[in-house]
Amino acid sequence: MLATGYRQLIFATHMNSWQQLLPAPTDLSLVLSDSPSQGDATLSRYRDYLGHEYPCVVIDCTNSIHVDAIAALAGTITAGGYLVLVGNHPTSAIWQRFKSAWSELQQTPQGQQPQASELPALPTPQQRTLIQELNNTAAVHIVTAPRGRGKSHVLGAAIAELSEHQPDRRVVVTAPRKANARVLLNKAPKVQFVAWDKLLKEKKADALLVIDEAAGLPLWAIQQLCNDYTPWLMATTVEGYEGCGRGFAIHFSQWASEHLANVQQHALEQPIRWPINDPLERWLQQTLLLTKAPADASRNEGLLTTQARHLPEADLHQAFELLLEAHYQSSPNDLALLLDDSSQFITLLYQEQRVIGVCWHALEGPLQDDLCKPIIQGKRRPPGNLLPQAIGYYLQQPWALKTRWCRITRIAVHPDFRRRHYASALIAEVKAWAKHNQCEALGTSFGYSPTLAKFWQHNSFTAIRTSNKRDRVSARHQHIRACWLTDTAPTNWHPLLDYAQAELQWINGTPGCSLSANPIIQQIKKAVANGYMPEAAAAFALSQG
Repeated sequence: MLATGYRQLIFATHMNSWQQLLPAPTDLSLVLSDSPSQGDATLSRYRDYLGHEYPCVVIDCTNSIHVDAIAALAGTITAGGYLVLVGNHPTSAIWQRFKSAWSELQQTPQGQQPQASELPALPTPQQRTLIQELNNTAAVHIVTAPRGRGKSHVLGAAIAELSEHQPDRRVVVTAPRKANARVLLNKAPKVQFVAWDKLLKEKKADALLVIDEAAGLPLWAIQQLCNDYTPWLMATTVEGYEGCGRGFAIHFSQWASEHLANVQQHALEQPIRWPINDPLERWLQQTLLLTKAPADASRNEGLLTTQARHLPEADLHQAFELLLEAHYQSSPNDLALLLDDSSQFITLLYQEQRVIGVCWHALEGPLQDDLCKPIIQGKRRPPGNLLPQAIGYYLQQPWALKTRWCRITRIAVHPDFRRRHYASALIAEVKAWAKHNQCEALGTSFGYSPTLAKFWQHNSFTAIRTSNKRDRVSARHQHIRACWLTDTAPTNWHPLLDYAQAELQWINGTPGCSLSANPIIQQIKKAVANGYMPEAAAAFALSQG
């Protein structure tokens, strides 16, 4: 452990060299790597290790930079520990951002560097006060904090006190995974943990409900749990992983204030796992834009379409802040995608020297000839190209795979400027940009709601496909809308629009006339008969005659 107690970041080029870079060897490291022989687990399993503590975490970034894993596991490293990132990506903007930000932190003159403080005794005065406040079971308490502030410890202490004074009072704890609630359960070992999907089926309303790492659960599930049980404690991390806790806090707090009685908001600020001014935490906040954005952007007003890597830092920070707060499932990986993927673009709307609106959009298609047939037959689904692959496969339209698309990924407007048609202005700008860049179609995909559908219809986006299966996160049917940008539409474009409208009516329980003669119906039925598509994915088509 370092004498200062500060945590440090180490960059290594190869997996066989990282141990040599540590000041002292350790056998307690957590190593994640997509090479089976190199680590304790693959990078995709990083969530399994949340709630644990390690003096050293090694993340193998040789093949890919998993920013979500980096952000999450940095919070498991104890005072004086090390985060080791292994890889070499000279052309990656996010990787170079990691290295330059750490280099800048290390160049602070010695006399100006913050001095490490002692780790506080637990519980801290702030924690003790909060535990007392949480004893009020008649209120709904929402506790937010950055990583390493001890919110799970506080929840566990509050539960333990309640159990001591009211041993017959039933309390159930849930979280995205049981491992996420490990600290809480250690502090309150007698409390019952139940997986959230099982709780939804049980509906035993007599229990007090506690949710740890709430941002990792779908918002609809939390709302349903609050209706089925007596909500008491809700806690989430507001930066770093499991979606964006900051965006979740905004959306859930708004819903809770409208639907629940006596909602109380609490926050924890003092770190307990590492000293105040810890350089690793400051590095993470700076590189992933997790702090509040600066007040002034580089422009006073107007529209700008560019790639994120070319934006001034203040403009990028303001834009990403809007995306994080508007879309609570946004994650650190999104920033890496925006910075590193050359097909990703961002359109900003400036007013009063700030970014008040942002539209993230991507170029998709045309796909390679050798991929088209396997995709149509359901044998391949390469990453990316969401619109051409969804329309090509689920609607059996090969032309979609050979079309140049622009897909609007996300759109957000600052709360102070909403309902002034700025979102429509952003879409109009993206539409003009897409035409200028030889795109043949502009589309988007979102969880269907009548309000959202009306907005996109107002902007000339027509229904293309609606999934008959609800999305796990939004509990909505995934819905595709698009508009054709050139003078010559595909042969099946208008039959496709007729099919999509009838499919949407069928899913909404208001079926219209039969479409048995529609060519889209016949193509989908043929795909099912040939074994390319499961019947469940073709339920509407199979219902038509």
